[in-house]
Amino acid sequence: MHRTRRGLAALAAIAVTAIALTGCILPPQLPGDSQRLGPPQWSPTGEQVAPELEQFYGQQVDWAECAGLYCGTVTAPMDWDDPSADSIELAVTVAPATGERRGAILYNPGGPGASGVEYVRDFGDYLLHPDVREHYDLVGFDPRGVGGSTPISCYDDPQELYDWLWEIPEGPAPEPLSDEDLEEQLESSRWFGEACLEHTGPYLELVGTEQVASDMDLLRALFGEEQLDYLGVSYGTLIGATYADLFPERVGRMVLDAAVAPDASDFEGTLFQAAGFELAYGNFVDDCLASGECPFTGSKADALAQTRALIESLEEEPIPVADGRELGTGAFFIAIAANLYADWQWELLREIIADVQAGNGESAFAAADEYYGIEPDGSFADNSLEALITVNCLDSPAVTDFEQIRANAEEIMAAAPTLGPDFVGIGSCAAWPFEATREPHEITAPGAEPIIVIGGVNDPATSYQQAVDLADMLESGVLISVDAEGHGQYNNGNACVDRPVNDYFLTGTAPAGALDC
Repeated sequence: MHRTRRGLAALAAIAVTAIALTGCILPPQLPGDSQRLGPPQWSPTGEQVAPELEQFYGQQVDWAECAGLYCGTVTAPMDWDDPSADSIELAVTVAPATGERRGAILYNPGGPGASGVEYVRDFGDYLLHPDVREHYDLVGFDPRGVGGSTPISCYDDPQELYDWLWEIPEGPAPEPLSDEDLEEQLESSRWFGEACLEHTGPYLELVGTEQVASDMDLLRALFGEEQLDYLGVSYGTLIGATYADLFPERVGRMVLDAAVAPDASDFEGTLFQAAGFELAYGNFVDDCLASGECPFTGSKADALAQTRALIESLEEEPIPVADGRELGTGAFFIAIAANLYADWQWELLREIIADVQAGNGESAFAAADEYYGIEPDGSFADNSLEALITVNCLDSPAVTDFEQIRANAEEIMAAAPTLGPDFVGIGSCAAWPFEATREPHEITAPGAEPIIVIGGVNDPATSYQQAVDLADMLESGVLISVDAEGHGQYNNGNACVDRPVNDYFLTGTAPAGALDC
């Protein structure tokens, strides 16, 4: 088992997760605990469903108080295409409305692999405006395969996954994108897929986005809601759009922030991300050079060239760090990407780059480890990395033809000359043990209520064009464009965005047309 040397060649994609967890959202006035209502009285809708689904849609959840919130476990079919077979558990946490309740808003922070339970627990008073929280329960859930829900797993010893991420193969690196290089990446992909199948079993095939969307319909019914009110951020927008595709008549007040285009192929998604991070990095460089404290010299073009040279220098001469690891191109690239999600991260990114220029890889490794949830002892805080790769592999067929990979690489590197080389190669899905269970396609959701789609012009992880595309293809899509840095725009203190979204959640009235903010 060995890892490829370069950035994302053996990963399915960079995580697309709400940056809210790192604290970029401006704190609203927090409701006091005394405002929370008493024990919840949620009851299923009692709607008519197929006989094999009655046990799921009619279940009574045993809610327990947990740190001022309510936690419960929902039973769902392991396979919605065969609900009479095995079942799984979904972890759910609810922050009840702080005033007179009107309904429930389901929330997903993205990933794939991010825990909605943790987001609601840790940031529940920041995810929605207080006026909306007054009237709506905020419901977080761990998607199937993730966290407290029935999880997937890809290892017994975390050292195995740790080494797969960061271990640098011995010997000289093969020529990038050569057959030798791609075979090395393919072997890395094969090892990971086989490890996931060994430790998870057939359930590994059943955690894709369409299965998750069906879980959300179950949650809707168990909270007594005829329609689903929903806030999805980043990858959470793909879950929301998929729900609208499967259940358009049950769409309520739906907001999709930092949108993912549901018709994007594996290659197109990578191209979007490469161009998005290239744009964000260019903006970082502009700010860096203007700050007077920049580790680069000369013009912007000079700084971008220096960046590429620095990344490539680690291919031949990785930097040893105190714990015995070596900082190579992969870990350094992740450290850069991890600090491009919001402009308040740029100061740290300047420090990381300066450290690496000086031959010190500690801060870069710290950033890369944090991004993947690696604890100081080498364990993983959660299974988000495993879920990220697994869901991406199920959601879009992988490109495996070497010639096509090389042709795609040319297009990616033309769109992203500085960071693009770290996005090319064979992804983790090339030797996945199951075929993709979802085919990328346009989603129109005919008959659905208005769906607000928000796109940030300088979003690195989910490029603005994806929001434009999603809003255009949805029959009821309403686009809010935001000329700003960062990944996710709602409840960030921009009244142009927040006011219409809050009004929509509270009244059901969406903007009459597209908005530019």
